[in-house]
Amino acid sequence: MKFKKVLLISARFYKGIHRLSITPVAGLGYISHALLGSGIETSVFDMNLQYDFAQLVKRISEYKPDLIGFSVMTFGHKEAYQNITRIKKIFHNITVIVGGPHVSTLRERVLKDCPGIDYGAVLEGDRTILDLCSGKDHANIQGLIYRKGNEIIYNKYLDFIQDLDKVGYPKYEAFELAKYPTRQIGIVTSRGCPYNCIYCPVITAIGRKFRFRSASSVVEEIEYWYNRGFREILILDDNFTLLKKRVNEICDLLTQKQLPGISLKCPNGIRADMVDHALLKKMKEVGFDKIAFGVEAGNDKILANIKKGESIATIEKSISDACQLGFDVDLFFILGSPGETISDINDSFALALRYPVSSAKFYNIVPFPTTELFNWIQKNNYFLHDPEDILNNASHFVNEPAFFTPELSAQQRKDVFRQASKITRKIRRNYIERRVKLPKFFAKAFSMAFTNPFVEDTLLTNIIFVKFKEAVKYLTLGKNK
Repeated sequence: MKFKKVLLISARFYKGIHRLSITPVAGLGYISHALLGSGIETSVFDMNLQYDFAQLVKRISEYKPDLIGFSVMTFGHKEAYQNITRIKKIFHNITVIVGGPHVSTLRERVLKDCPGIDYGAVLEGDRTILDLCSGKDHANIQGLIYRKGNEIIYNKYLDFIQDLDKVGYPKYEAFELAKYPTRQIGIVTSRGCPYNCIYCPVITAIGRKFRFRSASSVVEEIEYWYNRGFREILILDDNFTLLKKRVNEICDLLTQKQLPGISLKCPNGIRADMVDHALLKKMKEVGFDKIAFGVEAGNDKILANIKKGESIATIEKSISDACQLGFDVDLFFILGSPGETISDINDSFALALRYPVSSAKFYNIVPFPTTELFNWIQKNNYFLHDPEDILNNASHFVNEPAFFTPELSAQQRKDVFRQASKITRKIRRNYIERRVKLPKFFAKAFSMAFTNPFVEDTLLTNIIFVKFKEAVKYLTLGKNK
């Protein structure tokens, strides 16, 4: 083995809710699972458990890895670069590899921008890092970015892992699992996205081809975590219900397993056109209690503009079905798409208010490199800031637009974001008042307190307060919602 001891690091996030990890990072979970399965000593240091740089240096000094792997997001990537540079100055002989969505999107540019990085791994890094650690010739490792003299070389990723059942699933042995503030665990049952939404960088990060685990493999993982005492399972797929037959099979197996008190959630969003009433009913019966829909816009004109491939009629039917069946339903919208006017955004607001959903989140649309949206903005010179600064600083959750359009100026975008924030809080208050087990007056006061922006921010970014929120949730909403 070329590398026998690996420390994996999740770089810190700063924007909005990205400041604290409430569950282990699934991507690093799969990397660590692959390394441990090959006999390579591995540990994970998640800086989003509110560790600082000094604590990271202490961890490296004590653990003495010969390879460090950084998982880097685009938001805040410059700080990750700075930390890597500082680490290389302190630990001269240590080797650094980076992976994650940022690297999969920007590829060779990452090594060019940060000389302290020795290697990059794109797309399915669990295979690339194994080949690197084993000492395989660099030229024969697909998905690897490396330095050769003054050159930066990228070996194209030629074929995806097709049989995901053989990959297995992470058990997070290398993580400080007890330090996460919730008793939730995330699982990933598929990879890839075949759709063409103009704003989405997922294709460059995980690939277009849809690959999936069998129903038996998925249920085996759910049962594993259930037996370890976890009751809230978050399915983190981008397209969990893409194959209805597989979801039906998962539900059938869960029915056989009989896991009382299980709470299955799809927080990342499912497509409304990939479910129907019968499937939703079956999911509810086996323990699914929360789903999210990526609505994105409030009318067919804007859905067509962003190439969503769905109709408002289909979306509203699925939202209505899910609400009637008793799901907690989250809705995701983006603000300021090409061609979107104030009137169009009002359609989004009206749709969000039309149903008794648990939340509606309105995101600042952020243009990522390689996407059709980014190229369109660049071609028309609509950027409000240098694209490089946008990559590092822009956030879905902060009221600072990245671009303008003829239909919506920068100021109008800020105005609708503020209006959207008020609607989000109103919908959340209504949900809490419906669900909380308190007299009406106290329920209203409780909902006002918990939707206060300062309180919300504190509850999302501080470990102690996150644990407090979890306790309050169980006391007021009940364990089985």
